[in-house]
Amino acid sequence: MRFCTRKVLWLSATVMAGGLLLAALPEKTRAEDTNPCFTGQGTIKEVLDACAAFLASNPTDQDLILKAHSIRAIGLSATGNLDGAIAELDENIRLDPSKPNSFFMRAAAYEAKDDHDKALGDLDEAIRLDASRGDFYLLRGIIFNHKGDLDRALTELDQKVKLDPDSTQGYSKRAELLRQKKDYDRAAADYGEVIKRDPDAAKGYVDRGWIYVLKGDLDGAGKDFDTALKIEKVNPGALFGRGVVKSRKGKPTDGSADMAYAKQLEPDIIDEIKKLGVE
Repeated sequence: MRFCTRKVLWLSATVMAGGLLLAALPEKTRAEDTNPCFTGQGTIKEVLDACAAFLASNPTDQDLILKAHSIRAIGLSATGNLDGAIAELDENIRLDPSKPNSFFMRAAAYEAKDDHDKALGDLDEAIRLDASRGDFYLLRGIIFNHKGDLDRALTELDQKVKLDPDSTQGYSKRAELLRQKKDYDRAAADYGEVIKRDPDAAKGYVDRGWIYVLKGDLDGAGKDFDTALKIEKVNPGALFGRGVVKSRKGKPTDGSADMAYAKQLEPDIIDEIKKLGVE
């Protein structure tokens, strides 16, 4: 019993000492090291509540205030509350309109709401503040694609690739756009760049495989689908693609088993393949 009592007293003293130490630390160090808003420990709700409590405590460190609003914006977006996320970013922009990332994050929220014009306006401002960020052009390219302006979208994605040549995102999104424009040779080349940078991921081979199908290069398609299935044995896209290749190179029923298995794994796969332009 004595040991337990002494242990409790020791813990109490440690907690008190810790509290005194924290009180002596600068606000940024204390908050970033201990507050769930900044450590990210807990559920989304707990992080959101911690950020709200921090902001309600009248903090004076503007960097932390901006960070708390940004974290709340991310959390609210994750829960589907896009209007709430936009309100947090509105406050960040009011407090400091010189931060390009605030405009970029708000643009992403507007785009999620299908408000393309407001999203583009924010991206224009983000790029005015910092023209070196490839992700700004990537999102702008995606938005122009959604608006149906494929040429402008391609220009934006070219800039993304130029600024971030080691990132697979720019090549992948540009390849999707080139597929829409039926420029299959360039699309295949871009997927080749994706594969070069991430050779252990099945997706790049599957995507290029379907480009080869659209080109009529069934041998190339078959090799890519086979490679994808070596990496990921039950990839529905690769299975269905292999079935298509077998059926087109042989009897119509030769690929039935692969296609049936793919549909079992992903019931909507035929609709997804049709969206690629595959007949």
